[in-house]
Amino acid sequence: MADKRCENGHFIDESWDLCPYCPAESGEQEIPVVRPARAVAPAEPAPARPMPTTPVSGPRRTEAPVAPAAPIAPVVQMPPMERTVAVLKSDLSGAPAKRYVVGWLVGLNGATRGESFPVRIGRNVLGRDRRSDIMITDDQASSHHADLVFRPEERRFILMDHNSTNGTYVNEVEIEPRRDLAVQDVIRIGSQTFLFMPLIQDGFYWDDEGALK
Repeated sequence: MADKRCENGHFIDESWDLCPYCPAESGEQEIPVVRPARAVAPAEPAPARPMPTTPVSGPRRTEAPVAPAAPIAPVVQMPPMERTVAVLKSDLSGAPAKRYVVGWLVGLNGATRGESFPVRIGRNVLGRDRRSDIMITDDQASSHHADLVFRPEERRFILMDHNSTNGTYVNEVEIEPRRDLAVQDVIRIGSQTFLFMPLIQDGFYWDDEGALK
């Protein structure tokens, strides 16, 4: 607080030589008054705003703090969905070619007598295993006993023994280890016999479009 007084009784700062409140005398050169800068005290932080409370029901009335609202997540625009185009299996590259029937084995005895078994393009597995193309229900047959292969580029039917225990026979002659088949050859595996009847012969075969010529 100012504790210095001018001649006219005005309270002024101790560092001031002239009173800014007194009128200037006539003929006196006006001297600008420079007031010293005072240190500005740092502003006090605003008092913390009390958190709103809500009364809690119960025998004692206490106020529970209200949790602040969760921040709202920004809306993210999803990218446009691409349309899925269904592709047929036949359009896929590398799809296996259809195995057309090129002949039959006809059972001549036992439980398979009178039954026909299709022979298809490529390899046909003969054996006791249930997954075989032509299942042989005989104890003397191996699980994978023999292969009957049709080669379309050569139009050949080839019977090959698959290192079986009891061998594979055509017209009662054991094959070592393979043999080309002809019309009405009789194949024997164990005690089961089959008559071979080809569909593909001279002038008859499946072309690329599946038509028989």
